[in-house]
Amino acid sequence: MKIVLISHSNMALGMKQTLNMIIGDDKNVLAYAAYINGSTDEVENVKKLVETNSKEQFIILTDLLGGSVNNEMMQLLENNQNIKLVTGMNLPLAMQLQIKESTAEKITDEDLNSIINQSKESLANVRNLLVEKRMKENDQIL
Repeated sequence: MKIVLISHSNMALGMKQTLNMIIGDDKNVLAYAAYINGSTDEVENVKKLVETNSKEQFIILTDLLGGSVNNEMMQLLENNQNIKLVTGMNLPLAMQLQIKESTAEKITDEDLNSIINQSKESLANVRNLLVEKRMKENDQIL
């Protein structure tokens, strides 16, 4: 199984560096920066990788739904049953997938949906969290 991080610009490369620092370097996590200086080479590299390794599962994370990278990767879904495509990539999502990849041979749709939901829970309006914390502290005083 391979986890492919691909974004317009360097977001995916930065995420891979962060994963390396937090979890450790994993040769099954690949990162590509698409459209740097107008080049489509990285998009084509991912397409070739998927198409020439049809027995291997690929989890592809893209940055933005409807973005050029995501649209290119969506084309792979038509002819390749070995990929799962997730958009809106964030670090908690990538971390959980990397951890799951290290312990599982394949990631099921159920696994993937669970990981996506857990990563959504990491999103928060911090001001609201602080207000809630203060309210709880005030309740404890009474």
